Amino acid sequence: MSMKAAVDPHFPARKNRLLAQTIYQTLVLPPLRRTFDRVALLDRSGDAGRGLPTILYSNHVSWWDGYLAFVLEQHWHGEFYLMMEEAQLRRYRFFQRCGCFSVDRQDAREGLRSVQYAADLLRGGAQRTLLIFPQGTLTPNDRRPLITYPGVTHIAKRVGAVRCIPMAIRLEFLLQQRATAFLRLGPAHVIEGGSARALQAELDARLLQEVDCLRDDVVSGDPTDYPTLLRGRRSINVWWDEVRTSLTPKRRH
Repeated sequence: MSMKAAVDPHFPARKNRLLAQTIYQTLVLPPLRRTFDRVALLDRSGDAGRGLPTILYSNHVSWWDGYLAFVLEQHWHGEFYLMMEEAQLRRYRFFQRCGCFSVDRQDAREGLRSVQYAADLLRGGAQRTLLIFPQGTLTPNDRRPLITYPGVTHIAKRVGAVRCIPMAIRLEFLLQQRATAFLRLGPAHVIEGGSARALQAELDARLLQEVDCLRDDVVSGDPTDYPTLLRGRRSINVWWDEVRTSLTPKRRH
């Protein structure tokens, strides 16, 4: 066994662009289109830290979050990686080809391996982006306090200088038959050292702010300033309105 293999997580990423795109088109895209009216993104990340590797850290609200990450990847520049619970990746190992690698939070030594592996990935190129769900488990959107594991902090400190972007996810039924999946990227910020406790507090505060802002945007109505990344199948009401319009005789003036 090589030294590299000895420090890798149990299931490292085996990214393959062709296979990843095939998996996206055949296994990810069809159920997303059947389930959601649209996937919408408001990107407020800005230019801070451009040229550095990136950590996207997000709340974790549903089984769909990983699939939504794949949609985001289609509109992202650079290589995309995702930290995934080992039990899930063990069942769906083909996601390794999409850039997923495992973490076992019940095993401290294995958890440290995943942290070091993630840092090594990010140090391998400024074009690389890691998505992580620091809550570690599915958590209702409005549960407070927002509690996270310190994985993002430990990874960032090992990288040295890294661009971090908080991301909020929310699924809501609004005016259509199917739900809308909202994604909101907050302002990017750069981490270069600092105390672990202070960094953890900052990351939690930034993530909570985006989660709350997204909630407020949705409560105020269907946010029209969230551009559509993916359009799902037409809802029954939309389909019927189109049929009714086509059958209704036009009035002559």
